[in-house]
Amino acid sequence: MINFDGHCYSNFNDVPQGLLSRLTQLPVHTQHLLSFKGKISLLEAQYFSIMAALRRYRVDIPMHYSLTYFQEQAVALQKYTQDLYDFQGISIKFYRKEKPSLDTIITPICFVLQFQNVPWNTVETNNLTLYKDHYIGAAAYSNLFQTNAALRNLSQVFAYENGFGAALLLNHHKRLADSSNGAVFLVNKENIQTPALPEGAQNTVIRKYLIDFIAKESKLEIVEDEIPTFSVQQAHEIFLLSEEYGWTQIEQFRKKKFDSAVSEPLRLKFTDQLVNQL
Repeated sequence: MINFDGHCYSNFNDVPQGLLSRLTQLPVHTQHLLSFKGKISLLEAQYFSIMAALRRYRVDIPMHYSLTYFQEQAVALQKYTQDLYDFQGISIKFYRKEKPSLDTIITPICFVLQFQNVPWNTVETNNLTLYKDHYIGAAAYSNLFQTNAALRNLSQVFAYENGFGAALLLNHHKRLADSSNGAVFLVNKENIQTPALPEGAQNTVIRKYLIDFIAKESKLEIVEDEIPTFSVQQAHEIFLLSEEYGWTQIEQFRKKKFDSAVSEPLRLKFTDQLVNQL
């Protein structure tokens, strides 16, 4: 079931042909959000993230795309499906209604909103591999979800083909940039490291919120940095984070096995914070 541009449908045959034809194009932008009992977590930050991304993609943003509009659309779809879970993922994909031309450079857009299952209350524990067939560009547009979406999908397929649950992605400097399952966090004895945005990491809302949370609530220092690949095996713990896949705890990389003594209490406190801010 989907919410297509403000109207809920259970069957694609019911969607107007003019809207349905937009799905033959690649989305301009995709935003993944997390909701708790129907309420979008970090709603204000997610809204401004969406608006900033759409402006960078040079589209005509409808005036009714307000702070509460997407919350209302999520509630409408939830009532339509009659599903209510504690944690749910929400995917919003934006499409151009027409191709840009010399006459119409900035084109109008529409959106598709869907619910997704996110294993937030049950931690995914995976073994990790390194994807080196292609590299992420260490540039500003790599911070947007859509830029390297195909590369992350390729790395995930590579991981599954070789019996792993997730894969790390490198930038063209051959330093750590991202993963198939979201932002990468390395827990060391004195700090927690994560690739900096100039390294090509996705600039997701939940990544920023966790960084701020660690800075305020953890005894360990949070460091956004250039991270060489050998740092992965030197870390005590590793976890991956995204609105799409939730919290992924890494159990092993090559011959190195990792603990979760710091990560698990951090996850529980962070989850409480996400719920309490609603």
